[in-house]
Amino acid sequence: MLWQLRKNIDEVDDEIIRLLAKRLTIAETIGDVKRKLNLPPVDHERESEVIDKWVSGLVEAGLDELTARGIAELVIKASTKRQIRNWFNVKITVVGSGRLGKTLKRTLSQVTSTTLVSMKDELPDSDVVILATRPTEDSINYIRRNSEKIRGKVLMDSFSVKSRLFNVIEDESREVGFKYLSIHPLFGSLTDTWGEVMVLIPSLTSRDSLPMATQIFEAAGLRTVVLNDPETHDKVMAYIQVAHHLMLLALYTMLKDASRVSGVNAGLLMTHSLRLTMRAIERTLEQLDVVEEIQEMNPYAGEVRDKIIKYINIVNSAAAEGRLSEVIGGDLK
Repeated sequence: MLWQLRKNIDEVDDEIIRLLAKRLTIAETIGDVKRKLNLPPVDHERESEVIDKWVSGLVEAGLDELTARGIAELVIKASTKRQIRNWFNVKITVVGSGRLGKTLKRTLSQVTSTTLVSMKDELPDSDVVILATRPTEDSINYIRRNSEKIRGKVLMDSFSVKSRLFNVIEDESREVGFKYLSIHPLFGSLTDTWGEVMVLIPSLTSRDSLPMATQIFEAAGLRTVVLNDPETHDKVMAYIQVAHHLMLLALYTMLKDASRVSGVNAGLLMTHSLRLTMRAIERTLEQLDVVEEIQEMNPYAGEVRDKIIKYINIVNSAAAEGRLSEVIGGDLK
């Protein structure tokens, strides 16, 4: 009896695999048609319609909505990736063989030809050069050494802090004659960047590189956000990165102290939400060098560090007085 049921399951699995493979093939054909018609590679409205249809059908079949949506989104993501494979005829070179460089290479290779080189390597002929390097004078010297190869191309830096070097690179772009578009991937070493955020900051020489970059990044599954200038970027990143990193590291230090004082391993008593927070802490610990760089170089870091103390005191007082709901209200906008 059991073996027969398992055999039936195997037959159903084989049929699901066959149908999924057929769906991927059709998706690839749709991609070819879209290219010929000059249509955008990703149609979010259509994706939402199909996901809702899947969820409705799977829920009706007995699945809970969360599981149904997870299955639907995985299928749509796989189909979209097949549809956009090698979509653009743009040659990209990512300079920098660290964590971010490898992630950008893996992400962008899904939609266009992408090469990864180190600063010591010869810069190949490219339409777009992305500096996944540190925001130091070495990066500026690299631009100057390769000015002939960058002339007429698009250059992007992926620095976490913009104020210090944005104007320097913008001046170089005018002098040398390349298009400069600053970017900030809000992710580091990830296997799957689908749905992550890419910040774009145009310069005076960006010209038509902004819409081109937006199309490439969104086709690769990233969500793009355009900020008007490097100062705005650094101001908001002082909250998003400086404050976030410090709060996570402070909590980590306090949890270590909790284990020492209580004599009990606090790691054994983590709630579900704390386990999720620990994942973020672990990622922060893996890139302490970047954290320290941001703390040192962001011109608004000191101001935000002072505000952290201010808001901890506000929340602390509210908690002691039973006024948390009064102080903590509204959505994050």
